[in-house]
Amino acid sequence: MMKSKQWLAGTCVTILTLGSVVGCASGAGTKEAGKPAAGSNEPTTIKALAVLSAGEPPVLENSQALKEIEKKANVKLNLEFVPGDVYPDKVNIAIASGSQYDLILLTDGKDEKYTKLVKQGAFHNLTALVKDMPNLQKIPQYTWDNTTVKNEIFGIPRPRSTHGGGNANFFLRKDWLDKYNLPVPKTVDELTNALKVFKEKDPAGGGKTVPMIAGPFTTPWFGSANPVAFAFGLPYSYKIEGDKPVAYFQTPEYKAYLDWLRMAYTSGLIDKDAPVLKTGQVKDKFKSGVAGAMVDNVSMMNENNLAVMRKTDPKAELVGVPYLEGPGGKKGVQMIEGYYGIWVVPTSVAKDKVKKIVEFLNWTASDEGTEMAKAGIPGVHYTKYDKESGAVERTEEQKKLYDKEKPLLLVLQNAYDKYIYADSQVPEIKKAQKEVLDGFDQVGVPNPFIAFVSETASKNPDHQKKLSAAAVNYVMGTGNWEAVQAEVEAWSKGLGAQIMKEYMDQYNESKKK
Repeated sequence: MMKSKQWLAGTCVTILTLGSVVGCASGAGTKEAGKPAAGSNEPTTIKALAVLSAGEPPVLENSQALKEIEKKANVKLNLEFVPGDVYPDKVNIAIASGSQYDLILLTDGKDEKYTKLVKQGAFHNLTALVKDMPNLQKIPQYTWDNTTVKNEIFGIPRPRSTHGGGNANFFLRKDWLDKYNLPVPKTVDELTNALKVFKEKDPAGGGKTVPMIAGPFTTPWFGSANPVAFAFGLPYSYKIEGDKPVAYFQTPEYKAYLDWLRMAYTSGLIDKDAPVLKTGQVKDKFKSGVAGAMVDNVSMMNENNLAVMRKTDPKAELVGVPYLEGPGGKKGVQMIEGYYGIWVVPTSVAKDKVKKIVEFLNWTASDEGTEMAKAGIPGVHYTKYDKESGAVERTEEQKKLYDKEKPLLLVLQNAYDKYIYADSQVPEIKKAQKEVLDGFDQVGVPNPFIAFVSETASKNPDHQKKLSAAAVNYVMGTGNWEAVQAEVEAWSKGLGAQIMKEYMDQYNESKKK
């Protein structure tokens, strides 16, 4: 899964360019609103801006969950949740207007514009404060390294697993495999055979079977087929050979990967609509019961998704495959940034309030905060909570209240949890989810430049557009390999040369420390 960074233009500054953020910001007075007086036990008011990835926002009026969080953390929360499709605009306006927020989630993470903002003094330096926060210290150093600027902390990452991410491994219809006496695939060849049997036997019936659902095909990487890419030995975005940087599409293994995709697509093993399907459409189509395999994260296995599939086929079962082996036993899973979003405190916030804000984030990452997020208030949102398994028992009324108040969103900072995507409440499913995630540990494929930012790439977000078009045409059987090679060479001699130099310079500089 490749990085995609998109920030929109603002009025006072470009989004996350905050060139004159200090000048645009309104200065804090002698008594900032929401800041308790020195030595006071009054709660600290925190106005926060956060993204709403899906669904409806929590109902905050008369929310018991909100009141309990405020009581435990000694804060007064003013929370604003904005849908993801318009969130960059909202952040842009908030920053350009001088930021009336105490805390902002930057969903694009550490990109070229973020680093500029930091250097221009847009955000408080949190390095010293974070060192004293035990729950935040549980975030892996790898994740901190991917968010720091010149080894200083200007934002607190919302931790996620360091392996896998959104498109990590294959899920297959276990009931279909069993029906035709097929093994759970461990190799690319076994997967290919299973897909061919699905196509021939049509288990969905009526000619509706799609052996493998995938898409969208928008980059030369074809992220919805990640495990196959790593099985053919591709690096994750880049690698270093000797003292030279190499992009994944500059490797000889890239053609082998595209050849497999071309075979699968042109022979009907991959959905014909893959080039244009959106991610949400891919998932919906898989859950509709017509597809035999797809790449996603382990939350696809949970009982909610199974319930949707079983409306079409009551016998539907899923199995997850941590990775596939390719020629020579090659295999892997991408080592991602290890976070989704960075919490920043604008410098318009008074210094003596910053510690209270960081302490609040530290509390939300505590065991108490985690229990609140997952279960809510005992006797109000649940009757029983098992900390070890994460299983929650609720009455129907408690479930309705939990779904309405959404404590999970109110607890802004999650604790680091390798199994964060293992979200099933069914013990055997959760066990299977964890086994898939455990399988990632020994096959992580790093990107040596993941913590660095190329200014040239940031200014030219479509620098791989022609290469992508040539690769898609090749996979669809409408183009030839020579056209792909020509675009690889053009990239390598053009913008690619500067991008690689910028990455390598930063890499070499980091090794001096």
